[in-house]
Amino acid sequence: MVRRPRSIPKTLKELAIAEYIRGYFGVHSTFPSNEEIVDHLKSEFAEDEVGPLYPKDITNLKKGAYKLLDINVALPRNGQLEVELREALDLDGAVVVGSPYRSYDTDILRNIIGYQAARFFDENVRDGESVTFSCSMTIREMIKMINESYSNLKVYTDSVVAVDEFRIMSPASITTLFLDKFPECRGTAYTLLPGLVKEIGRARVQELLDERLFSKAFNANWIFVGVGALTPQLESAGVTPGFDFLTHVVTSDASALKERGVVGEISYWPIDSVGKPVWKGEAEDLPYFRHVFTYSDFHILDRTFRYGSSLPATRVVGAAGGLHKVAAIRAAARYLDYLVTDVKTAQALLG
Repeated sequence: MVRRPRSIPKTLKELAIAEYIRGYFGVHSTFPSNEEIVDHLKSEFAEDEVGPLYPKDITNLKKGAYKLLDINVALPRNGQLEVELREALDLDGAVVVGSPYRSYDTDILRNIIGYQAARFFDENVRDGESVTFSCSMTIREMIKMINESYSNLKVYTDSVVAVDEFRIMSPASITTLFLDKFPECRGTAYTLLPGLVKEIGRARVQELLDERLFSKAFNANWIFVGVGALTPQLESAGVTPGFDFLTHVVTSDASALKERGVVGEISYWPIDSVGKPVWKGEAEDLPYFRHVFTYSDFHILDRTFRYGSSLPATRVVGAAGGLHKVAAIRAAARYLDYLVTDVKTAQALLG
């Protein structure tokens, strides 16, 4: 009887890769390449156990391995880049964390930046203050990793979206996530149905939201925002929440925004390459703005306006990274006091 070669179950391969990555990262502050992982597996297991391994196999296995890892680690920060980025973008401060990967993986990138943003939150936000969150996957990761205990924060959202169904995440769900974690705090957020907007009119809805939500949200002690990039075509509709997903949910086609010169968003407000909102007020006819609301006086978020204002000090913290977001982050910088990002994004912003 011929002995059949054994093979390691996929989950055990992922576990072996996860353990190797953890040890490797502790020495090199980076993740090993696919080739290094293959060499490791072949050195640890017999050939008939491992079987043939190809780069695509390793890439898929690494994704499972990441889920087994505790990625929430204090990755090394780059002080020199933090200084250069602060000066280049005229910020009060920057946090630039090492990029522990050879190629971009958006889930890990959000986790890394969200972790550092959470540390910033822990160190700077004091109980009793008011905080506003934008609808962002990175901000969502940040909230999940906040360690300090809060019982008296006033929490707001900076946008409201009117759609029949918004899968995975919505502005209101960000506030809910925070209040689930800190139930003694107080929060204000709204959800809307498109039919209600149509019935009472966009102008009236905007007026009510300005009065009851945005006038407070945009004057909070702290505003934590993500930065979205415009994606003309969505590869996997329904699994990528955020600005790119939203544009296709409410417009079906993002080309009209692109034609206006939109490079990204902040507070779900589309902005051009210099950070100017592409909003025509009463004359606006883009379908996007029938569904998405933020403060009518959005300009008060601009750093130049805030520095010359007698209003209470509001500090805006951006948490975003990824080479596809460089133009959007550069455009949004005029609204930010602090930026939390990664090395590769910082280098591209300075380039």
